[in-house]
Amino acid sequence: MTIHQKAKRVHQSYIRSGSQKLVSEFYVRLMAASAEIRKKFEGVDMAEQASLLSHAIVMSFLFIDKNQQVAKKCLDGVRATHAQHNLNISPELYDIWLECLLETVAQCDPHANDELLSDWHDVMSVAINHIREGY
Repeated sequence: MTIHQKAKRVHQSYIRSGSQKLVSEFYVRLMAASAEIRKKFEGVDMAEQASLLSHAIVMSFLFIDKNQQVAKKCLDGVRATHAQHNLNISPELYDIWLECLLETVAQCDPHANDELLSDWHDVMSVAINHIREGY
């Protein structure tokens, strides 16, 4: 299966999961996973953050297609704001982020299975690696 086919499957999973529910449950899980991550979100408007994350997840699906300039611009922005000289989100924190996302998808998507979660991992890793490279 190509990465483009995986991205379509992951997008369908995201819709099935209820994007707002998925993001809400994800942040509960993420905050419970790491004190360092919780500290990064002190003073952050979490409703606005949830909206930003929903948008960034969809852009991650589109980012697979390198011709999608809107997606590239969005993830370039995330890359810049998360860099060491800005929010200083260290690269290893993305492993926790992705693990929490996959656990949340497994909880929220009634069709989740190992293959679909592997697709999520592969698709989101493309975007995450782009962001990490800007650290």
